[in-house]
Amino acid sequence: MASLDELIDAGGLVPPADAYDWEQAEATLQVALPEDYRALVDAGGAGLWFDYVRVYAPGERYEDRNLLDSLGVFEDLKIFWDNGFSYPPEDIGEDTKLIAWASTGTGATLFWRVDPGVAPASYPLYVQSADGDWERLEVTTTDFLRGVQQGTVGSEYFSEAFLDRTQTFRPYPG
Repeated sequence: MASLDELIDAGGLVPPADAYDWEQAEATLQVALPEDYRALVDAGGAGLWFDYVRVYAPGERYEDRNLLDSLGVFEDLKIFWDNGFSYPPEDIGEDTKLIAWASTGTGATLFWRVDPGVAPASYPLYVQSADGDWERLEVTTTDFLRGVQQGTVGSEYFSEAFLDRTQTFRPYPG
């Protein structure tokens, strides 16, 4: 997990005082979470990356950045899809779940696509624009963040005007 180690170094991450209860988080979300994401957050990586990408963590103290609310986000998406207010990614199946793990200040949301029988390390990422358009990326969580930092991975729904690669990381307060 070279990208993880590079992000930890670049962000000057400091592990939180209280460990996350990943077993409880996975039970709440009803999915297994990617190991690289868990390791990043355990290292102190829940916070604002590049002054733009808000990486969620499990816990009430994170308010609108609480990973545990992600199942509700998906349920809301399905209501919008069912009522024709927006549309799902073209390749979403009946048993697929989308788990929001980050968002941006310009309204884009990042999701893992979770399908039955697919290992967490193989979850593709989806970016949903503020307008409801979708983009699929075939990278891991930490490869995505490291690629954003290096300018080698991005999204058509990210605004370069707001992305500040010189401001690597700021942890959430408390």
